Amino acid sequence: VPPSAISVFPEQTAHSGSSVSLKCTATGNPPPHVTWYLDGSVIGRTGRISLGDYITEHAHVVSYLNITEVRVEDGGEYKCQVSNDVGTTSHSARLNVYGPIFVRPMTNVTAISGEDLTIRCPYGGYPIKAVRWFKSGILLPLHHRQKVSHGGTLSIQSVQRAADEGEYSCVVRSMDGETATGTTFVSVVVSPVIDQHFFRESNTVDEGARTKLVCIVTKGDPPLRFHWLKNGLPFLAHGDTTVQTTEDSSIVTFKKVTSADRGLYSCVATNVASSANMTMQLIVNVPPQFTVEPKNSTVVLGNTVWLDCAAVGFPAPSILWKKLIYTENTAGDFTYVHSSPRAHRYNNGTLVISDAEENDAGAYLCQANNGIGAGLSKIVSLQVLVPPRFKESFQSRATREGLNATLKCDATGHAPITITWQKNKTTLDAKSNKRYFIRNISKKHQTTSELQILNSVRNDTGKYTCTAVSEIGMDESVIQFLVQGLPDAPSNLTVLNTTSRSVSLFWEVAHNGNSHITGSIVQYQTVSDTHWNGQTSQLIVSGAENSATLRALTPITLYFVRVIAENALGQSRPSAVINVTTEEEAPSGSPREVQVHSTGAQSIKVMWKPPSEETQHGHIKGYYIGYRISQSPENYVFKQVESNPEKEQQSTYITGLQPFTKYDIVVKAYNSAGAGPKSSKITGKTLETAPPTSPIVQIEGTTSSTINISWKKDVKDKSAIPEYTIHYKSDDGDWKSQQLGSSVDRFTLTGLKCGSRYQMYMTASNSLGTGEPSTPVFARTQGAAPMSPQESVFLHPNATSVILHLSAWKNGGCPITHFVVQHRPKYQSQWITASEKLDMPREIHTIRHLSPDRDYVVMVTAHSEAGLTQGEYVVRTLPASAIAPTSSPAFGKRETGLPFYKNVALVVPVVVSSLVILVLLFAIVVCFRKHSQDRRGRHDYDNRKPVGDSLMMSDMTKQIPAKSTKFSHYTCPAGKTDYAEPYTCNDSAASRQGSDGLFATIKRCPTRPIYMSASYKQGSDAFCTQHSTTHEGSTRSEPTSNEKWSNPRNNSKPMR
Repeated sequence: VPPSAISVFPEQTAHSGSSVSLKCTATGNPPPHVTWYLDGSVIGRTGRISLGDYITEHAHVVSYLNITEVRVEDGGEYKCQVSNDVGTTSHSARLNVYGPIFVRPMTNVTAISGEDLTIRCPYGGYPIKAVRWFKSGILLPLHHRQKVSHGGTLSIQSVQRAADEGEYSCVVRSMDGETATGTTFVSVVVSPVIDQHFFRESNTVDEGARTKLVCIVTKGDPPLRFHWLKNGLPFLAHGDTTVQTTEDSSIVTFKKVTSADRGLYSCVATNVASSANMTMQLIVNVPPQFTVEPKNSTVVLGNTVWLDCAAVGFPAPSILWKKLIYTENTAGDFTYVHSSPRAHRYNNGTLVISDAEENDAGAYLCQANNGIGAGLSKIVSLQVLVPPRFKESFQSRATREGLNATLKCDATGHAPITITWQKNKTTLDAKSNKRYFIRNISKKHQTTSELQILNSVRNDTGKYTCTAVSEIGMDESVIQFLVQGLPDAPSNLTVLNTTSRSVSLFWEVAHNGNSHITGSIVQYQTVSDTHWNGQTSQLIVSGAENSATLRALTPITLYFVRVIAENALGQSRPSAVINVTTEEEAPSGSPREVQVHSTGAQSIKVMWKPPSEETQHGHIKGYYIGYRISQSPENYVFKQVESNPEKEQQSTYITGLQPFTKYDIVVKAYNSAGAGPKSSKITGKTLETAPPTSPIVQIEGTTSSTINISWKKDVKDKSAIPEYTIHYKSDDGDWKSQQLGSSVDRFTLTGLKCGSRYQMYMTASNSLGTGEPSTPVFARTQGAAPMSPQESVFLHPNATSVILHLSAWKNGGCPITHFVVQHRPKYQSQWITASEKLDMPREIHTIRHLSPDRDYVVMVTAHSEAGLTQGEYVVRTLPASAIAPTSSPAFGKRETGLPFYKNVALVVPVVVSSLVILVLLFAIVVCFRKHSQDRRGRHDYDNRKPVGDSLMMSDMTKQIPAKSTKFSHYTCPAGKTDYAEPYTCNDSAASRQGSDGLFATIKRCPTRPIYMSASYKQGSDAFCTQHSTTHEGSTRSEPTSNEKWSNPRNNSKPMR
């Protein structure tokens, strides 16, 4: 890229002593170089003048010229010239410095006639009034070719010697009238001019002829100098070439032109003014000559052959190829070989024939011609050799097992040809295998080889290769030979998936007998019969499949299955027999003979028989009893009942129903696969009355041994409730119960374990029975497990013993019942039990018989009702020299050193013991009073209770006898003991069965437990002493935490 200026400096005016900076910015590629000039003279660095340049990030070259302390002589025209390898550009502007005017010395100027001339006046000083030019004392300009610019530059167009040669002066005048003059002499010279008539642009001559190159100068100042260039390089005479030069001419003579003389010849004439040159092209015509002479060639059939032919000459000769073609009417003629997909002629003259064929053989003519002379040609021959070739490169043969087979290969090509046989790349030897026989038959340009295989077997299957070899080449033919037979018996018969009605199978066929499997026959039957007679069913699948699915089977049925493969030659032997049992299926029939009986105001007894055996499709595990209010749009609520396989007649009770209400009831049987269809709807009706609803229980507060509860009667329950029962248990205890009168609505459970969680629920009873249990609630008595003390307070060692201050343990709110103390030497693993159980209260325990000055590990376990805490300590006995009494004098000194009221180790146990004694005394008094009241209340309650074990529904309207047992009872559901409405059941199973007729058994369970917070409302009544008395409580076994309950009201499944 040539350089170009981006920004330049303008004309400036300065005073002496000031500073001036001139800057040029240019771009170009490669980056240009900048040179500074003052009135035509190059500026160099001085003490006052500095030059520099740099390249910006945009590849711009910035050059600057700085002048400090400017002087008058620094004034003039400044030029920055920017140049690179591509070109040059420049910019000029004046720097005017105030001061007296002057003109720098001017050198003489030489001008070339006919060209333009520009002379600048190198003046300085400022201000300037005018600059004038004179020639021989005459003010210029004199004519139209002369022009004087405002800056003092003289321009002369087309300089002429006669008019323009002479002395020129420039006169500079200041504003004060002062003048300064500079003088130069202009000499005009004439440049040489070469005569074009004798020196033409080109000269054509044949090789071997004579010729001259004449260069004559018609104008130009002498003396003249001549020199010649050939192709831009200096030319010197040699051999048959001479150069003759005169004052105004130069002649090059070629006595015998050769092709090496071809080129561009330039004549350069030079004088003091300038130089002139002209160029002539010398063309030498040369007839063709072979540089690569064609030769006879041989090529193998199918390969590529190169026929080389190259010639030189001028002009460059063209090369043509021809082939001798014979016809019926002529003895033969050469015709052009045209380019085709197989034949191609390159620019260098080479003829390439690809994939050579037999008809490519023959005589070929290479002809070179450039119009000079008669041309050049030569005839060569091409021979095409044919290697062995098989007519068929691949064959496929098949035969049946046991038959004879013959494999045959036919090879063509130049003899002799040898044919060998291989099977799976292994050479066959007919001598070593008597079942193989090989025979070769040779004819003109053809050889046939036959391989005969006797009594073919499956192992004869394979790839047979016959190889033909000659001196020219080789070829192979492959015969895929198959010996076909019956397929192998299917193997690995596997069950992929089994359902109640289908079985999915998979199998493999090790060998198909070298014939595609056309199909597989899957046979199956329900009896293990080796003959597979007419009871056998079968499924036929296509040959491409090796899996099948047997459908429309019977659930829970044992099937025997085998598979037979079949191809075009026949069937295989059967596979090994496998057996598979179908899975269960949901019953397809509904329970039979469904009956319902009303047994109470909230219960109905349902009886039924299982579905017929052929519709069960598996073991009946249980039944779903669905019920809903008759004519109601709501869905059925289902109760799950386990099946009793010992009895055909099944029964259950639906409880929690509304009194005197009709219910639609259906029954569904289910097995492991699911539920069957519903039975036909049957309607039953509950009686008018029912046991009471259980109350709503709340936790009022807790202490370390008591829980305060309160309850409210259900607002919807209008029946009279003579008795409540509270049932409670700790997490690790058994169920207990306490019967309460109906006149109280709160109660305090006493004698509970400290720091333990309790769950509890209530039931309400009247003459019709006991209602459902209330929702269980949970509460925890106050207190926590013991807390271990610091070692410094707890342990005090001696030389042979360690004193344990048990009173240092904190009880966490629950009294410590006992300690277990163990110890062992530190580096032994066997524990020594110092005491199995240290009952409280006990303040000190001593571990004796220890070794002096030895480490021991002491483990103490503190037990309370809230739990246990283990503390492990490492203690070292004192040396033998420190043997002292076992009462630990050191500890005693600490105690005696403090006043009584400041001795924490003594005050705390005394205060705690006193509080414990007061609490125990208070509890004894309260329990004694409560016990007396319960006995009186229980005596009154027993006098009001009816007697009798059971009552028929027909006697419901009769008066209740004065002496009977309780009307209802509740025990653990896991024991299959139920609520009875409105009568009780005996304890034994026989008793229950005997009274099953029209009695209701109600299984009820509390709903999901409600967990109460640890902080409860602390009421003012700690015991039931408000305005009523309680009945004497009776304790009996109640359901444990791992028993299952079912709640028919919320249709939930049994939960723990």
